[in-house]
Amino acid sequence: MRHTLRFSPIAVVLCALVTASLACAVSVEGPTPPGSPIPVSTEAAGQLDELWKNAVANSTNGKVSVVVNETQLTSFVAAQLASSNDTVISNPQVYLRDNKIQIYGNATAGDITTTVSAAFSTTVSEQGTLQIQVASANFGPVTLPTDLLARLSIMLNDALTGSLSDMAIGVKLDSVVIGDGQMTIAGTLAPK
Repeated sequence: MRHTLRFSPIAVVLCALVTASLACAVSVEGPTPPGSPIPVSTEAAGQLDELWKNAVANSTNGKVSVVVNETQLTSFVAAQLASSNDTVISNPQVYLRDNKIQIYGNATAGDITTTVSAAFSTTVSEQGTLQIQVASANFGPVTLPTDLLARLSIMLNDALTGSLSDMAIGVKLDSVVIGDGQMTIAGTLAPK
């Protein structure tokens, strides 16, 4: 007895369409942010510079303290990424939790779209500058290797040294404390 398999023309067309759509783009599940989406605004992005200026102007005993929240930092990062022509990350979200800066976003590499994440630890150097170490990073379900994290840390420190130094001119950092959706940066004004 011989069995023949018959395909309807509609089933063949549907199968071809599904196959073609899978070949064009693949979406891969990645890490999930630890909280609700953070709103982005140009007003919040611009507040960082104003926070520093006000902290320096209102300093008592040469001490400076700035408290940055997740909305301000997320908006600042989104503005920085939007002004870059070669970024692969979109829709950034910055969470300030568990003594770490946690950044989540969407990334596309070729035909693959996924969620990316990175967690950063912060310290202050003896010279009073912010030092960042990439504690972990994921591209979709893939955890990035330690040697790549070390290179990312170096790149971030080089990039942030300029950005933060521009905002905090004349301030030697003493501490950075992260938690509960806020980052508190304390420092001392350099003698004039």
